[in-house]
Amino acid sequence: MSEIAYKPKTQEDWQECWETTCSACANMPGCEICEQMIDHLCDGAPWPEAGFVYDPGAGVSCLSYEPHRKAPRLSRQQLRRLSRLNPDTLPPVCSGCAATRGTDASKSRHTRQDFEAAVKDRRQFLCHERPGYCGGWIRAVLARAGKRN
Repeated sequence: MSEIAYKPKTQEDWQECWETTCSACANMPGCEICEQMIDHLCDGAPWPEAGFVYDPGAGVSCLSYEPHRKAPRLSRQQLRRLSRLNPDTLPPVCSGCAATRGTDASKSRHTRQDFEAAVKDRRQFLCHERPGYCGGWIRAVLARAGKRN
């Protein structure tokens, strides 16, 4: 699938793009892609190839987005505790979970990247619909650790 560039037209569009992508990106501050997008806006420079694109899940994403890896990691003790729980007592997988194929969160480039990095690093990932850990994330972390099928 080819990417379709998204060029914000109003200040409100820029603000929304910033809040949904740039503010959560590990490349900020000092992102060269942001500088190139600003140059496009101000000086008519070419739109950067790794800039904002249409995203089927989020509406807009950035091809240079990198997830932050700041969230606390699950300790081995916490992982062991989770693996001993009855699957019925784990937090539920919500209807919009990033772990569920076809949801907006699973189709969103930057949410998917955040989710995959959080599973790989065992960094805590919160649910989009209710307070607490994401049920899909817990199950994915356990599966990756070989603790559950």
